[in-house]
Amino acid sequence: MHIVVCVKHVPDTTEIRFDSTTGELRLRGVPTKLNDYDRHAVEEGARLREALGAKVSLLSIGPSEATRTLKEALAFGADQAFLVTAPSGIALDPAATAQFLVAAMDRVGPADLILCGDVSEDGYNRLVPGMLATKLGVPFLASASHLELDDGFATVTSLEDDWVEKYRLTLPAVLSVSRAINEPRLVTALQVLKVQMNRITTISATELDIDAPEPAAEELATRVVSLRPAGVPRRNEILKGEPDEVVSQLITGLERLGVLE
Repeated sequence: MHIVVCVKHVPDTTEIRFDSTTGELRLRGVPTKLNDYDRHAVEEGARLREALGAKVSLLSIGPSEATRTLKEALAFGADQAFLVTAPSGIALDPAATAQFLVAAMDRVGPADLILCGDVSEDGYNRLVPGMLATKLGVPFLASASHLELDDGFATVTSLEDDWVEKYRLTLPAVLSVSRAINEPRLVTALQVLKVQMNRITTISATELDIDAPEPAAEELATRVVSLRPAGVPRRNEILKGEPDEVVSQLITGLERLGVLE
């Protein structure tokens, strides 16, 4: 069995700041890392490798420095990794990303199962896994919280809001996994350092012979229209009086807001 895990090299979102003057995110100098949601996909791939003897390949699209991310992901226990390096002139919206992933699959080899994180921390659109499955013509399920493989089928539990659903999918298939599926192992710096670079195959996007749109092209399937921080309305109310009176006022106010019943 061959399992391919798609991973993304992303900015550390805890270090990103919003520039209210320009209306843009301040990305210059922001440290990068392995997408947190993809850690769960990599961990699930590593567990299936240990349990079933499956071969696990990692696939990523990004700049050359994404090899750092792939080295960390390989330290989880994957066998090999492939990095598609995209020139700055290529617009990697979700549709183009899925297109490049499909093209790169010819280099990675036929996959019985493709795992993705439920979402990427930078784009947060949840579109790529479904688009990838559509282009490959295979079943897709999002938010997998439990996975079992048996005789060419995947039995998957999906957790969405207050609903728990169970599916049986024919392989090959694409799954995006939620954080509930596992607890990723801790990978040490020494384990990452021990990963040999020859386990990572770099593929230039130009080798894949794909006509990707320019960043300003009108044919982009998705486009960021605007960015703004979400406003969080706050109520400021000063309570005065003796302690017992203040407590009574606080409880009354919380009941009025529906916080207490």
